Amino acid sequence: MKSQLRGIIQILFLGAVVFLFLRFFKIIARFGEAAALGLREFWWLILVLSLGAWLIWVLRKRNPG
Repeated sequence: MKSQLRGIIQILFLGAVVFLFLRFFKIIARFGEAAALGLREFWWLILVLSLGAWLIWVLRKRNPG
């Protein structure tokens, strides 16, 4: 599989997972809405998302293939 196609598939899968989380877990959706209203909570949301992205990057780099 070409790396560009693999990247597109990964982005689409990540978008689908986020959509499903927002669809089925209303608490997550409400937290995101509340985070957008309050800057303090919004920074926590950004911190959690960036930590998740960093963790994915580290695990992918250590376990290639």
